[in-house]
Amino acid sequence: MAGRGSDTMEHDGWETISDVSFPLGEGVSGRGRSTISMSDEGEEAFYVPEGRPSLDLGDGLRPMDTTHWHDVERAQSPVHSYNSVNSDTQFWPSDELDEETELSATRVQLERTESYSSGYSVDSDCETRTRKSQDAAPKEEGPAVEPPRPELIKNPDEKRHPALTVDFTFKAIRKTLEKLGKDDLRTFKITLWKRYPESFSSPPQGMDMVDLVDRLLEFYDLEVALQLTKALLKDMGLKRLDAYLTDLCKKNEVRYELRGTLLRKYSWMCEGVAQQGEHKAFDSIFNELYITDRGNAGPNIEHEVRKIDKLSTNRKEEKRITCSQIFDPDVIYEKHVSHIVTNGIAGVGKSMAVQKFIMDWAEERKHNHVYFLFPLPFKELNLMLKLKISLLEIVHTLYPETKALPTFECDEGKVMFICDGLDEYAHSLDFHRTETWCDSTEPAAMHVVVTNLIRGNLLPSSLLWIISRPLTSSRLPPESVHQVLEVRGFTNEQKEEYFRRRFQDPAQADKVIAHLTSCKTLHIMCHLPMFCCVVREVFQHTFREKGPDAELPKGLTLMYTRLLLVHLHVRGARGSASRTPEEERDFLMNLGKLAFTMLEKNQMVIGKATWKDCGVDVAEAVTNSGLCIEFLIEQFVMYQERIQTFIHPTIQEYLAALYVFLTWRCTGQNVLQQPRNSKFSRMFKDPGLLDMHRSAIERSLQSPDGNLDVFLRFLLGMAQTANQELLQRFLPDKNKCSSASEETAAIIRKKIKENHYPDRNANLQCCLDELGVGAEAPRRSRSNSVKN
Repeated sequence: MAGRGSDTMEHDGWETISDVSFPLGEGVSGRGRSTISMSDEGEEAFYVPEGRPSLDLGDGLRPMDTTHWHDVERAQSPVHSYNSVNSDTQFWPSDELDEETELSATRVQLERTESYSSGYSVDSDCETRTRKSQDAAPKEEGPAVEPPRPELIKNPDEKRHPALTVDFTFKAIRKTLEKLGKDDLRTFKITLWKRYPESFSSPPQGMDMVDLVDRLLEFYDLEVALQLTKALLKDMGLKRLDAYLTDLCKKNEVRYELRGTLLRKYSWMCEGVAQQGEHKAFDSIFNELYITDRGNAGPNIEHEVRKIDKLSTNRKEEKRITCSQIFDPDVIYEKHVSHIVTNGIAGVGKSMAVQKFIMDWAEERKHNHVYFLFPLPFKELNLMLKLKISLLEIVHTLYPETKALPTFECDEGKVMFICDGLDEYAHSLDFHRTETWCDSTEPAAMHVVVTNLIRGNLLPSSLLWIISRPLTSSRLPPESVHQVLEVRGFTNEQKEEYFRRRFQDPAQADKVIAHLTSCKTLHIMCHLPMFCCVVREVFQHTFREKGPDAELPKGLTLMYTRLLLVHLHVRGARGSASRTPEEERDFLMNLGKLAFTMLEKNQMVIGKATWKDCGVDVAEAVTNSGLCIEFLIEQFVMYQERIQTFIHPTIQEYLAALYVFLTWRCTGQNVLQQPRNSKFSRMFKDPGLLDMHRSAIERSLQSPDGNLDVFLRFLLGMAQTANQELLQRFLPDKNKCSSASEETAAIIRKKIKENHYPDRNANLQCCLDELGVGAEAPRRSRSNSVKN
């Protein structure tokens, strides 16, 4: 016991702390020190008198000299003896002891600390604590006045909000208490101990923050623990912290409901033309995309026949990333990246990447550093163009659950906006003349709000992700773009993964993948997820109609026509001005004429003068239709030029063939007509079409580098019945023309037999596939021809 007493020794003597306000049996923690006097009489000063001699009563004959004695109060009751080691309470350490100092396991409990010893040891040097009375009379003590204890009530009929979890409650209370100063935290612990001693087996003064909050959540329900914390903060006059904790709970509920809204909206995906495809769970059909951190890669120029030189796009070494690495915390905080632009051609998978990001956040798999995520699709913002509206009101309109919050600014994480489809925005953006706007709660014109959101004037600490096609994203001010990413579709491995996930039967999946590998052009074009979707629909239809052992179609034309119709449908869905079938046909013929003219010259880059001559608007071809792409090339060291090309060389060849076919159907003119007509042309069925086919075959074989080989395949496939049905709205009459397949096939077989162009026989064999009669002729190994 001597060792226990030494823990409270001061330099000048003993000091025993008294607390008459605690109920009988109530103790305090020895883990923390206290500077607060627990006497009912307040913080009264005590002093320790100088050492006095032992009492000497002599022989009892002389009266005792009491002139040097001090007046002391009579103790109410003697000090009780020390309790056992298992006592639950401890002495508080002196002020000089550190709060983390662990005291001896021996604990002392004083039943009443107002009493003092009435006897002295004859030779004792110990000193008892005496009141500093001097000549003053003892002060009368009144009963301790305790603040009213808040009644902790949990309504059994009230359903707990799903957002209120143990993890959130722990973090919210801890984060709130961490904002307390040292003295306020000590007061909070003492008040908690005095009012709710039943929740602690020992005083909480020595508990660290984790233990304190853990104990609250172990003893009380989550709602009660929050209610208790807020009640104590109010009584301490800390109304701001009380409001802060309330705000945390409210934001947590809004965040939970926002996640639910996004899950309902983005957890399903429709694959197929228009909205006729089957809706499937997004996670069941998504596979990773090829994304790089350089946004100027240019078009994919891989081709089965033609050798195309890569354009100088000034690309530095690119880094490949995944969807989950976009807005990675390391990039945000270390490289100070808050605005990211992601571009890519039509059908390359940009929206799929956005949906993946949203799903990862909504399901709490990734991006936990983002507290609020607000997708702002521009096709929905277009509906508010005529309104004068604030950024806050825009979010409230799209996500009504956020109306409970007066602002989105928070310290708990980042606020992020996703502006999907900037190229769909119906209003032009002028970053030079649009007024500056910095208040997210004040209404303004929509273009003012969007412009200043991109500038970073509205909620400057927020994250912004802009998704667009290259033409539009290249117009953004450089200071507002911190990083540029490009979605480039699928790699070869990702193509295979796509079809294995779409065809559940492994045998069918193997058959599809083997077929695509044998047809190089189809395999190349499957770098576009949109094209993969078209191929999947055609092959699934074939299996349904002809059984699992059916031979898959080898033609290209039908696939490309379906892809064209998807592009035209997407253009209409993006809010572009509607066009009649005749206007749509004129647009396709003008763009096809441009493609045919450039193909004859073996050109890919579309010059400014060329656009003027063909009568096609650049924005209509690049942004709206998605059939062309704009990017930058480096002409000189310090000079870059914007150029446009078709999204792929085979798209150029298909549009050229469409132009030739539509011209023949609409006007009867053969743009491939040689100066000298064949005198035997009238002897054949439908001589006009057959003559056009003959002219195309001759010109393809005479082309030195095979520039017209794939063009020839598309032209021969245009007149097939299935293809004409798809192009029906662009044809001048409903009557289908005869395809002249047998006559054209006879010409091709003769060319193969003559073998005057041995390096073109593989392409001529593919032409028979387009006519649908390839199986009737002797065939070479397709795999060898593709490799060659």
